[in-house]
Amino acid sequence: MIHIGTDQPVCTVVVTVEAAAGVLDDLVEHARSGIERHFGECDGFVGGALHVSADRAKLIQYLQWESERAYVRCRDDPKWDALVSTRRFLDAVRSGEALVDARIYRVVADSE
Repeated sequence: MIHIGTDQPVCTVVVTVEAAAGVLDDLVEHARSGIERHFGECDGFVGGALHVSADRAKLIQYLQWESERAYVRCRDDPKWDALVSTRRFLDAVRSGEALVDARIYRVVADSE
């Protein structure tokens, strides 16, 4: 496992999604496929994790990239438009079924 600390210049992206349980299940699958299959194809992806709250009302996706530029390149890649799960995700956001917050962070303290 790679330890990401304050001495490493990485781009950390945290995405939170709130939705009803039935809607969230679809969105979890979209996020899972990104981490398990698609992000690894993007240059500069370091790693990530997907968390779902015990009440299944919220997911948190934690992603790390070598740089903000690498993240933006992957995020804006047109390949995402071809995925059915991307369309479902965007439909849920546009309709208000899901509330999404995606932000870029930097590490300011760590446990090691």
